[in-house]
Amino acid sequence: MAGPYIITIASEKGGVGKTTLATNLAIYLKGLAEDLPITLLSFDNHFTVDRMFQLGKPTPDRHVGQLFNGIRADELTQMGQYGVGYIPSNSNLYEEQQQIQGNDSLAAAINRSNLSGILIIDTSPVLDNYTCNALFAADRIIVPIKDAPSLENCRHLSDFLTRNQRSKSLLKILPCMIDTRIRFEGPFRNSYHLLKAFAINRGYRCYEGFISKSPKVETLSTNPSGRIFPVITHARSTEVHLQLSHLARQVYIEYLDSGPARLQEVATRHEEEDARQRHLYRERVARLEPGCFCCGTPLQTEEIWPNAFYLEDAATSRCGFVEGNCLLKMLQEDFYPELNGNRQLLQEFLSGPVTSGYLLLRERKAGPGMGMYDLYLLDREGERISGRSIEISKTTSDVTDAKTMSIPELFSGLVAPETEGHRLVLMGYGGKKPAELLKNQNYLKWQKVFDRVRIEEIEEQSELSPTRLA
Repeated sequence: MAGPYIITIASEKGGVGKTTLATNLAIYLKGLAEDLPITLLSFDNHFTVDRMFQLGKPTPDRHVGQLFNGIRADELTQMGQYGVGYIPSNSNLYEEQQQIQGNDSLAAAINRSNLSGILIIDTSPVLDNYTCNALFAADRIIVPIKDAPSLENCRHLSDFLTRNQRSKSLLKILPCMIDTRIRFEGPFRNSYHLLKAFAINRGYRCYEGFISKSPKVETLSTNPSGRIFPVITHARSTEVHLQLSHLARQVYIEYLDSGPARLQEVATRHEEEDARQRHLYRERVARLEPGCFCCGTPLQTEEIWPNAFYLEDAATSRCGFVEGNCLLKMLQEDFYPELNGNRQLLQEFLSGPVTSGYLLLRERKAGPGMGMYDLYLLDREGERISGRSIEISKTTSDVTDAKTMSIPELFSGLVAPETEGHRLVLMGYGGKKPAELLKNQNYLKWQKVFDRVRIEEIEEQSELSPTRLA
């Protein structure tokens, strides 16, 4: 199923008639093609859409914010007056938008639904997460302008499209609230011709015609009844009725010519990205060492030991997992000998920072046959919380259990001995499903922390170098 053709009404300037345009365009399109499903939603919380289209009691548990909670758009849609479907508005959209991740969330949500026909999205006059998602999902973006400042604000919409590899030609300018009584001398007879010339000069496309300023139309949303009426039923004698009819025909022809292409494009990109991420995940799994770094227990990638730690060294990018008990025993023997016989206490001491952050092991040069080793607890951003340093022999160890690997042995088996400078190993706690650390978003966070660790290490060594000290 191709999904709906999406029209986004957007402008960063308030008071240009976005909502009036969105609501009336939906009705005029329905009048042009009665069998064509028309759906409307608004990310502006003034409830104009609800007041114009609502039939019966409101449903506060169904609103536009839930599009980003996994609820399908067609399940949120209610049939309204004039045969137009609408998704109820919500007054707490600012709080809801904190959960939106990425500009493609709305497109993905609509793709999961059974909506068809034309979907019109009314946006707020700010480039927030909702507006960005509506722009990203749009097949056509209509930008109402009423003066030069509102035209200048189109630059921000154009810049957004450029950043997201979308064509500026998606934008189409529509002069609105034009007072035709105002006349100019020279080549531009009125503000419509002036604004259209300005827009074309800036490389924007324009619709034929404009929407006039009309006192009669203004009373349709501000009247003693408190209701909001459409132009087609209550202002047919005005120029605005003819202008909206002309606009609706242009929009309908665009729909017939191009169809709902954007959602399919986004879906294809998602499929390609998913395939790429699956390939990268398989590559990471293939790089893993075949067993636990400490005890050598064979690794089963389908069921990696719960509470295992993922390790990766900075020099050779060797990577793998170590069982949680093995790691705790090694840290206890070398870094926390005072806790021998009380591993539970060590586990409680490390559990908070480690389960939400990372462990960093560092080997530094020391005297002949000796090694300096640092253990740092890092938060989830890579900031050091605490640390402990030891100096022990690389050849002998005070390990009381012969089955327990020592820190020097770990470095000897993990990191190339010819590595210059300090040698680093970053460890992350895997929880119940350690393999999840290798999935895309989690591994990107890992890489970000490791990059920070390496940069800080380079800066630290640079500050301590003899040339710098001199």
